[in-house]
Amino acid sequence: MKKNIIRYTAGLLMITGLISVSSCKKILDLQPHNSTFTNAYFTNGTDANTAIAGAYSLLRSVMLNNYSFHVFGDATTSEFSINSGLDDANYNISNGEFTGLNVGPGIWNWLNYYQLLQQINLIINKVPAIPIEKFSNHDDKNQIIGEAYYLRAFTYFYMTRVWGDVPLKTQPDLDVSQAVNIPRTPAADVLKQCLADLKIAESNLAFGYADESQRAVRANKGSAFALEAHIKAWTHDYAGCEQATAQVINNGQYQLVTDTSQFSKIFIGKSVEGIFEININYQQSEGVALNYYGYAPTIAFPFVAQKSNLEWPVSTLYVNTLFKDTTDLRYKKYFFQAQSTSGQTIKYSNITYADGSAKNDPRLSNNIIIFRLADIMLLRAEALNQLGRDGEALVLLNTIRSRAGIASYTGAGNALARTILEERLRELFYEGQSFYDLVRTKQIGNPTSSFISDYSHINDTRVNQGGYLWPIDPSMFKDDFVLKQTPYWQGKL
Repeated sequence: MKKNIIRYTAGLLMITGLISVSSCKKILDLQPHNSTFTNAYFTNGTDANTAIAGAYSLLRSVMLNNYSFHVFGDATTSEFSINSGLDDANYNISNGEFTGLNVGPGIWNWLNYYQLLQQINLIINKVPAIPIEKFSNHDDKNQIIGEAYYLRAFTYFYMTRVWGDVPLKTQPDLDVSQAVNIPRTPAADVLKQCLADLKIAESNLAFGYADESQRAVRANKGSAFALEAHIKAWTHDYAGCEQATAQVINNGQYQLVTDTSQFSKIFIGKSVEGIFEININYQQSEGVALNYYGYAPTIAFPFVAQKSNLEWPVSTLYVNTLFKDTTDLRYKKYFFQAQSTSGQTIKYSNITYADGSAKNDPRLSNNIIIFRLADIMLLRAEALNQLGRDGEALVLLNTIRSRAGIASYTGAGNALARTILEERLRELFYEGQSFYDLVRTKQIGNPTSSFISDYSHINDTRVNQGGYLWPIDPSMFKDDFVLKQTPYWQGKL
């Protein structure tokens, strides 16, 4: 009998950089290519470049699947007053209900992550053996190897924040007859592997971009140090976080966008502030086609013609708590009619119409912002505060506040820590960061945290039991007796 979970990904080589698995196929129906095919494919630099392009395409699919990037990072934090009549599943999620009839396998299932990891592991396994003379540019080989290690570290870090322990797979399945199921690996061990991968990535990647068209949408050394900084902050290794953020800020060649007229370009993508982003560009045939009940639930008319439904209006309570100073540039640039019951967040509202003036076929053309300089500066401020270096932390915090046009802060200690967190929640609103910031700083279930005073559905008891993590799809247990449910959710599905 064929086995599932890990071995089902064997040999899923994405030659074209695209994936098209029928939604009706079950996990056990997915078939691998054989090892002979795989060996024949990885023969030159073109193959390697196509393979890494396929990995980025798969990552893009993972982030867009069920809108999961923003569901995991934003819907869970009370940023939005989600309309239950238009989006019942995510309304329930926003209430802390990670299970139920309307919240199902599409968001629990990690199948597509392991398809991505299979692609990455193939690159790591095969590209080093390709002769250097087979690459048109000798730097390409190291770049591709470095990107693959970075993408593996990013994917596993992302998964551990969502599910905690996950099966750690560092070799591709080249022969389905030899593939085996493996149990979930402790998250701490997965993160150790992520950091080891990043050391390899950092040694192979360079700062800057030889081709500016690839800015932020392909990983470089700055992307690797930014990811290292986030992993070390997540594990509360603030000394390591401080060192990694210093690399990004001092050597990464990134700049804050200070021209307020250009502020929206940060979220279109490839700005001088961008460190790592998922490319979504209509001009490059990668715009996201918007159906009116799918993507872009936070915008409607007048930003999307003929779209009257607003699935995710902003929470007026959340906005008013964080943006007490409405002269804040971000209040003006991030929101439209924030004081109404139909307030929109317009960070991602770069709409193009495939059918021109008819405006019946809208396409979203905003990159998914993963890491940018303001994020890393505030993360460094957090680390410095935790290390007792409040004076240095204040410089970074106030640089971000100055750009937003709000007054400098002068506090210290725990009050400064709280202010840095609130600044992150303001600056990075709807960038898939808020939930993880609140969990990391142990504020998600803290009743003294006024900015989440209405967030009683995930309390300290649930957080301490691991209830901020997600369950996994029960269908994945079929024929796999080594897999166990996320502890908090055992007996609850």
